[in-house]
Amino acid sequence: MAQAQGLLGGLLGGGTTTTPAPSGAPAAINKNTGAEIPNGSVLLVWSSDGCSLPTCNPNTAQDFLAVVDVEPNSTTFGNVIWTAELPNVLVSNVLPNVWGDRSDQHNDPHHMLSYTSYISGGGDGLTAKRKYTFAGGVISKNVFRYDITSVRSIGKADLAVAGTQPRRSSLTDDFIVMPAPGDNHKILFTYMGNYVYGPQGTVTEIDPGRVAPTLLGIATAAVPAVVPLLQTVTQLGCLNFTAPDDNPLLGHVGITEYPGCVEAKQPRNPTNYTSSPDLRPQRAANQGVFYLGNRDAGIESQPHGMGLTYDGKYLAASDYAVPASIGVAAINGALGAFCGNLAGNGQAGLSNSPLGICGSSFGSSVRVWETSYSYTKGKTKDSLKPAGVYPSNPYLRSVSAVPDGPRIEPILIHEENEGLMAFGLPHQSHHCVNQKGWVNQGDTSFDKAVSAAGVTANNSSSVTAASCTEGSANYIPHDGAFSASMCGGVLYYSPDITLKGNEVNIYGGLGPYWRAVYDVGPCTGVSYFSLTDDDRFLIQPVSGIESPASIDPAGSADFDRDYPREHSRRLLTVDVRPLLAKGKGNTEATKIQCDFPPANPSRPANTSLGLPASRADLSGGVSGKFNILKHNNEASDCPRIRGAIGQFETGPHGTGLVTSVSNNVSQPGVGYHRLAEVVPELLNLNVAGILLNSTQTGGEPSGISSGPGSGNLNSLQNLYTHGGPHFTLVDRVGYQATPQGTGGYLDLSPLTLPNGDKVPRNTLVGGQPATGTARYVFIQYFVELNHIGGAGTGSDGDRTICLGKFDKATGATVLDTSFTDELLGTPCVDFDSAARDAWLWPGARGVKGGAKPHAAAFERDEAALFGPGYFPKKPLNLDGNR
Repeated sequence: MAQAQGLLGGLLGGGTTTTPAPSGAPAAINKNTGAEIPNGSVLLVWSSDGCSLPTCNPNTAQDFLAVVDVEPNSTTFGNVIWTAELPNVLVSNVLPNVWGDRSDQHNDPHHMLSYTSYISGGGDGLTAKRKYTFAGGVISKNVFRYDITSVRSIGKADLAVAGTQPRRSSLTDDFIVMPAPGDNHKILFTYMGNYVYGPQGTVTEIDPGRVAPTLLGIATAAVPAVVPLLQTVTQLGCLNFTAPDDNPLLGHVGITEYPGCVEAKQPRNPTNYTSSPDLRPQRAANQGVFYLGNRDAGIESQPHGMGLTYDGKYLAASDYAVPASIGVAAINGALGAFCGNLAGNGQAGLSNSPLGICGSSFGSSVRVWETSYSYTKGKTKDSLKPAGVYPSNPYLRSVSAVPDGPRIEPILIHEENEGLMAFGLPHQSHHCVNQKGWVNQGDTSFDKAVSAAGVTANNSSSVTAASCTEGSANYIPHDGAFSASMCGGVLYYSPDITLKGNEVNIYGGLGPYWRAVYDVGPCTGVSYFSLTDDDRFLIQPVSGIESPASIDPAGSADFDRDYPREHSRRLLTVDVRPLLAKGKGNTEATKIQCDFPPANPSRPANTSLGLPASRADLSGGVSGKFNILKHNNEASDCPRIRGAIGQFETGPHGTGLVTSVSNNVSQPGVGYHRLAEVVPELLNLNVAGILLNSTQTGGEPSGISSGPGSGNLNSLQNLYTHGGPHFTLVDRVGYQATPQGTGGYLDLSPLTLPNGDKVPRNTLVGGQPATGTARYVFIQYFVELNHIGGAGTGSDGDRTICLGKFDKATGATVLDTSFTDELLGTPCVDFDSAARDAWLWPGARGVKGGAKPHAAAFERDEAALFGPGYFPKKPLNLDGNR
């Protein structure tokens, strides 16, 4: 309905009529007793308006923050209970919609401050003890600040940065609170590209209290920096322009943009980090338009995912892609057959100049900066300090790259190392040998740790993180890092991210080394993962992306090529203890041995991926069904899968069950067109692939499964729009079921060890021990840009929000089927079903149609979600003050 008003409503200035909004959402009511649940938990969901037309009605196209009740005992569990919108500031978006340029719409909300919140100390321009979150528009470049002190009555956001105010950056992504000794902290976020969405992104710093300068409701724009713009169309490296940009003129005042470009002489494809390297000459250099021929990973700064080490000393970010190349990639992925034909026999790959639709500039590197551990209000260049490693950019401590493996892909961006999107760091400084949760009974795979006997042994252990000291043989440091290639489909691990870029590692390279530890397959969408606070499990979403020929005849060349259900939409609970137990991995005895599945020239892509695994299951049958096929070289330190949501593999080709559609197919969606599919679908005379109807954009996840995974996430909309699980976040607020049935929450004040380290508690507020189950959220949407006339990424999704639950001892995982849509009754909450089109959203949004959720944060009043790691060093109490 809201989308249909479109052009006429926009021209006449008419909008929807709603009754006056209440002052806030009601408290949660216990479904068992009828009593009020004090301070129940919610999920804050950063969402785009669902309009999919370049002519969206400007009166109904507002982006917003939704508040969803996630208190399991509540009568409104799973309901949207509140919404908060954005300010209307003109000339704020660099890529405006056809009807205007205003900050409250066409942002395409992407990431937000999810792992932590920000509690002001009062010396930052904000109100002391009030809590805030920050969120960005991936296309608009806008950055917003919401006051979330009362999570059930959030008001309109403030505009902290208008998209026209950065001088050299675009494509807003990840957010983080920087460490400082006091109560006030800077906010940092990644920008993936330069001002015009070309190469050379930045990490950017602001004061948390910054308000975007405006005049008469119009954003005061900055003057774009000229030199970085030259890098859009040339191959000029860093152009000796790597100093932080804190130019105070006009709208740029109070912003510091730290360029990531550096001449590091770091190979883009380090062949010494794998036993199965891709040695083709063309894979040594970038094969995309923007960085064509570049061999130095340091040059390709495209920061996306970001994290801080547990002690706050180092900031690290992974490089995903030149923003302008992502739209090309959308077509690239759909033209599999065409690009494969250019590659000759499909084995040789493109030879020398793979320009245009068959070559895109995706990243394969990770950058590390040193933090200054300081805060001064109004000071620019405050958060990072020179590391003195690289003369061309002294702020960088290291640049390292992940290796390309044996797979030979006709589509370049499907090579293993292409497109490092997600990034994560451990949250604890270390564990002690035989510490509770880390007892492996002599089994380096930790299979025995999840067996019945192993669970008993871990529960009986009296060893804690305080039982060992740094330097002792029992002290195992957690200095590693994880990154994942969304396009290549591989999870990577480095055991020591703190190495300087001029230090030699155990494999003979400079700086951190990376090993492939789990290969899912080409274009499987290994996306935004989440590490548990105890560092034992990693929740890995697999969005699938590719679809069967019956749905996508143009782009199905790789679909389930290596094994059945390769591209099934799913989430994996990955036991990463075998990796972290190797410590820094800096000796012959401790270096990481896990690697790609070995090459196999007899198979279509030269890989043994998906063949039967040979490594014995020692879990007593607890998780053996999740480790039956090869996803690595099966070394003793390779991670193991302990559980899954969604259809999971049951065997190799010839015996394994095939990918099938969720049985929930009767729920209609709202049809829309997909610009990313225009060229490939017309070439295949398949107009239906461009104009999706209400059936193709409908359907829902199901709780019914076939095989070891829980439920089925292969909804019709996921398959037709090449989407699936993309964003995940473990619940750090920490709802826990209790024997009394009332539930409780984790005590978020950190436990201080004798050496001063701070680690998470495993108790509830009031001292009761935590139970053995935790939960996480996952969202099935990536990016769709039809609303600004853009091709987008080619990967959309069914726009549902789901909860998963896992056993903290074994990793066993299930879809929470009690978390259902309030209008449909099906598992997960669907933000863009046809039922939402004329629905009255509570709070500010009213009747404005469906939406596209991308990121979320678990919250409740007074919860102090500080970190990552445990700074500020003085512990916070539950109220967020000292």
